[in-house]
Amino acid sequence: MLFFGPDGERQPEREIRERKAKEICAHCPVRTECLDYAISRPEKYGTWGGLNEDERASERRRRMRRANAA
Repeated sequence: MLFFGPDGERQPEREIRERKAKEICAHCPVRTECLDYAISRPEKYGTWGGLNEDERASERRRRMRRANAA
């Protein structure tokens, strides 16, 4: 499993897995659409659109602040 970690995954393994997933995402033609989908759901687990769970949560908050400011 590359985009989703197994139960009990340790931090070093997670970092390696996420780095590999992000390398694939970096060249994916639907990366933006994938990220938009994951943020709109919101998907709680895995790497989507090149971002992990924490990064997507930050991006979701950023988008909400921008929408509220408009």
